[in-house]
Amino acid sequence: MGSTFQGIEVGKRGLSVHQQAIQTTGHNISNADNKHYARQRVVMNSMDPIYDPAFNRAEVPGQIGQGVKISEIERVRDNFIDDRIIDSSSLKEYWGKKNDYLYQVETVFNEPTGTTLRSMMDQFWSSWEDLSNYPEETAHRAVVQEKAEALGSRMEDVYRKLSLLRDQSNREIESKVNHLNTVAENIKSLNEKITKSQALGDNPNDLLDRRDELLQELAGMADITIGRSDEDELMVFIGQQILVQGQKVHKIDLVGNPNNDGLLDLKWSQTGDTVLLRQGSIQALYEIRDKILVDKINAVDALAINAMDVINEIHKDGFGLNGKTNLNFFESRALATNTFGEIDTDGDGLNDKTAVFRVTGRTSIDADRPIGISGTMRFLKASPGGETEVLVPYSKDDTLNAVIKRINRSETGVVAYMSHDNQLALKATTNPLDKKENFMIRHLEDSGELLVGLTGILTATGVAGSFDYRKVGEINKFQANAQDLTLTPMYHPSSFFKMSEDVRNNPANIAAARGKDVNGSGDYNSPNGQKDGSNALLIAAALREKPVMFDYSKTTDDFYNSLISRLGTEAREAKQEYTTQNELMVELENMRQSVMGVNLDEEMANMVQFQQSYNASARMISTLNEMLDTIINRLGV
Repeated sequence: MGSTFQGIEVGKRGLSVHQQAIQTTGHNISNADNKHYARQRVVMNSMDPIYDPAFNRAEVPGQIGQGVKISEIERVRDNFIDDRIIDSSSLKEYWGKKNDYLYQVETVFNEPTGTTLRSMMDQFWSSWEDLSNYPEETAHRAVVQEKAEALGSRMEDVYRKLSLLRDQSNREIESKVNHLNTVAENIKSLNEKITKSQALGDNPNDLLDRRDELLQELAGMADITIGRSDEDELMVFIGQQILVQGQKVHKIDLVGNPNNDGLLDLKWSQTGDTVLLRQGSIQALYEIRDKILVDKINAVDALAINAMDVINEIHKDGFGLNGKTNLNFFESRALATNTFGEIDTDGDGLNDKTAVFRVTGRTSIDADRPIGISGTMRFLKASPGGETEVLVPYSKDDTLNAVIKRINRSETGVVAYMSHDNQLALKATTNPLDKKENFMIRHLEDSGELLVGLTGILTATGVAGSFDYRKVGEINKFQANAQDLTLTPMYHPSSFFKMSEDVRNNPANIAAARGKDVNGSGDYNSPNGQKDGSNALLIAAALREKPVMFDYSKTTDDFYNSLISRLGTEAREAKQEYTTQNELMVELENMRQSVMGVNLDEEMANMVQFQQSYNASARMISTLNEMLDTIINRLGV
């Protein structure tokens, strides 16, 4: 027979269990607005009965129950949805950060309205065209000076703002990586607490929620992989490297890269290896800093140096009102400190390269006539593996214009065009792999006579007569005079887009006149009077119409349109991808909240149910108390 007091224990368990259930319901309600909180549920099971099956058990009808117990307080959550959200967080933050910065880059260029580079160049071009009609008037020369000054200020402003954005992205990388290390440390601390709690048989639900929140935050910064195969040790990977392993953290260091303007790279503290990222906001910042912004700065630099060089090239051949000639319109700042173009690139104090931007041949030639010779030109193009050989053949039936097109389509790092004096000109482009080698002709070699006898660029054919920038003294390989050579400019020529002192201080030095050839030599070597504005017209044509090759684009308009078009495409792609990923995240969050979110109506219903059960358990104890009182005090024994 069971104990008289047995029912009181059953009632007490009912009180305890339903009190805990009400407390859990209250915990859920108080966290209803916490989107990272997973609702908790009390799992109730019946206690083991008094008698286990055995031959010596008491003769009673069946097993006698002992009430209810709490087996666990479980966290209602779907790990598969969580993993999808972690993956999507990396993509969302990646495109979100790109979208933010590309919007700022668009604001810098401010197209199509406002004070833009395009409008400044149009006004500068118009001023030269007007000057060609009124070359003798000082007022029109002052307008040219004014528009040149405005264009230079705008060019320098664009460069400065793009550089500031690059510095800003570098500082944000530093901030993000420091925060990533902090989050990793917090995950490690939570792992320690969770492990201890689970070792005692508890379910540390709130700690697990906090850890999942940190994992999602971490995923926004870098593409992580979570390893849950070991129940005692959660692991977080970035690429193939472990960031967090249970209660151990592998820290990420920030190291300045001297080959990248001292900007920061991510290295594993333990091994020194580079941290490999594919997604997340940090990877987006890397691509913005080292690719997108570098590409835009390179483009502005290319626009600046090509515009300055083309105008200087024509201006030097013209004459001012005072008869002066061979003057630069824009200030020229060469990377080399000597007239041979020799520079020291490895910092050992010895010059080791020859840096030349443009070379123009000495011979005037009709570019539409067959050249009558055959051969192969050899160029070296920068490539990820070092250098790639590019061969450009020509035959006797080709015209020089056809050969020029062939060179430009081959994208050898060197472009060709016909100068205003119908001479072949070759100049370097930007280097997409190393901005320190922007605007350097790498290699010129010709097995035939096109670059030697026909156009007058190289002094000799074959390897012996080839120009190679990796050597010194190579400027002697050119036939060109000093005025037909332009040395590689200082880094970022867009940052010093200024008129030369000769022109800025005296508008009469602006060479609007073409001059005349007095001895039939083909050289315009004498002033042609103050009414001559043909040189100004040549400059206007070079700025707008003549294919003088701005990198791989024929004209300034082609080049600038391509730059703005690429920027618009990149910005549109980033915005579309961010919108898509954001919408996907909303859907996934809704799915997750449908599983783990707190429903206040449901919780209120549970609270009423648990309250009634609690009252019933209390009523049962009260009834048993009355029964015992009858037995003990009222039987009269």
